Amino acid sequence: AAAVVLATALVDKESIMEAAGSSIYDPVVGHVLPSYALHEAQEIMTRADFVRALDRLNLFSITKDAQVRASSVPMHLAFREIVAQPGFREHLQATIDRIAAIESLGRTRELVAKDLVLGGHYEIRRAESGKGVDVKLVMPEPEEAEGEKED
Repeated sequence: AAAVVLATALVDKESIMEAAGSSIYDPVVGHVLPSYALHEAQEIMTRADFVRALDRLNLFSITKDAQVRASSVPMHLAFREIVAQPGFREHLQATIDRIAAIESLGRTRELVAKDLVLGGHYEIRRAESGKGVDVKLVMPEPEEAEGEKED
């Protein structure tokens, strides 16, 4: 999904360039592909480590000036065609939402509530080390036997 998000951003940037009057073809230079600075591309993808891997796969290119763009004109044309598909953006957003939900499961800690049925409760405090939390199960005191009661 990260690669498709960046490809979509590049296609969107091309539209902005055209709206601003910039030509995507220069007779001297050739095709002028839209690009983002490396750090901006990493922010768009939300995963800094993916950009270099996608460069090695020849989906994107990182130029000597640290600009990230499609690896070639045919690749950019493929990005444009994919983004133009009906319902593409809605499908991409739904995919991003599903990925976020799956990733959040790995960040969630679960407490087992079976001991609460017996009258216990949890005390949750920030750990003394400052990292994480301490969870302590507190059970009620067992009732004293009949003969041991004080009057």
